[in-house]
Amino acid sequence: MTEPASVDLQLLDEALVRLRRLWTASRASVVDELGRRVEMSSVLVVEACARAGSHGAEVTVGDVAAFLDVEPSTASRMVDRAETAGLVRRTASTVDGRRAALRPTDAGRALRARATAARLGWLGGVVADWRPEDVHALAAALASFADAVAAAPPPGPAARG
Repeated sequence: MTEPASVDLQLLDEALVRLRRLWTASRASVVDELGRRVEMSSVLVVEACARAGSHGAEVTVGDVAAFLDVEPSTASRMVDRAETAGLVRRTASTVDGRRAALRPTDAGRALRARATAARLGWLGGVVADWRPEDVHALAAALASFADAVAAAPPPGPAARG
């Protein structure tokens, strides 16, 4: 397999930086039952809990940290805010008495549904004029890319500077 061209890697990097808008653009559309805007960090905590617990496993702050790629102390503060907002609930772990298990509340599940609908609606509008096979090809390529990124070691200190 040949190395990708430097110009292609530059285009990919630029596109990925611009794609952060997917989460920030949908932010204004994510509100609680009372119409109040919800912090994106709380939306992400609910998403992390829902995905990590989708197979019935207990979800911990460590799982949230891993999903969001943040330090455990940062994840703990994010979980605190989501809990204060009534979006997740801590319960005693049945696996490890030293830990708490996290579960989305009914309000958290409803928020996740609204956030997902907002993102999908926005994406649908973005690709409305695309051919279905092009949307499928992009989705497949991005899923493959996301898998490769998840499997790759994080960049070293030199890459972060």
